[in-house]
Amino acid sequence: MAVTAVRVSRIARQARPIRGAEIKCVANGEIIKATKICPAEFDEYHRQVLMKARFASTYELIFDEPGWRSVWIGAGEEKVVFLAIDPQGKAMALELLAKGTYLDGHLVDGDYYAEIFAPGLANKRWDTRSLFGHIFSGRVKVREFIYGDTLAGPGLHTTCLNQPNFAVRLIGCLSRKWARFNVYPLFKKVQRVYRDAHEANVMIELLPLDNPELKSHHLFPVPWLEEDGHLRLRYYRLTPIDVRVR
Repeated sequence: MAVTAVRVSRIARQARPIRGAEIKCVANGEIIKATKICPAEFDEYHRQVLMKARFASTYELIFDEPGWRSVWIGAGEEKVVFLAIDPQGKAMALELLAKGTYLDGHLVDGDYYAEIFAPGLANKRWDTRSLFGHIFSGRVKVREFIYGDTLAGPGLHTTCLNQPNFAVRLIGCLSRKWARFNVYPLFKKVQRVYRDAHEANVMIELLPLDNPELKSHHLFPVPWLEEDGHLRLRYYRLTPIDVRVR
């Protein structure tokens, strides 16, 4: 199904990215830093490693190749999403599609690198003790990782590892409210164009000031409270990550 992109910012996107932007997340009490992989960097090596992905007993997604790691990002009614990082620190998102309930939700205005079949994930439950929950088909969509917060609020892995003081927390809260105020009219436009668009699957995407991916964004940056407890200036934009054309 073709996906029609909605313009969600004030500056036109100029060209394809020449390098990936840095991302961060918190997992198991550790701040993980990586660089988003670019389409030209995703190759047969990545494809072959991802095709051998499987679950550990702790629900972790693991790979046979040394140096790879994964971080669980979130789950919905049709898929589970992991962040996968290769030994060179290149990061990508993996959408593990559920068997029988996948509704063809798409990332809007972002890159998909591949769609693969991972036999080790086919017909597997994430939680073998559960009578419900996803049974995976083995289909995996590999796409650009979108760094930021959903409109519904910060995700599991955007919790600060180091608790900042009250003033920093206040600035971070006000900045997020300001960004949300600016993107919310665009969110209503997305809802008119796409099915199933809600605050949990549309994101305030954060971009570094040098914007290496040359993405469109709102004109002025905001100070954003990040995982390490520090404020950093970030450009922002609205990015639907899991919606369907009406």
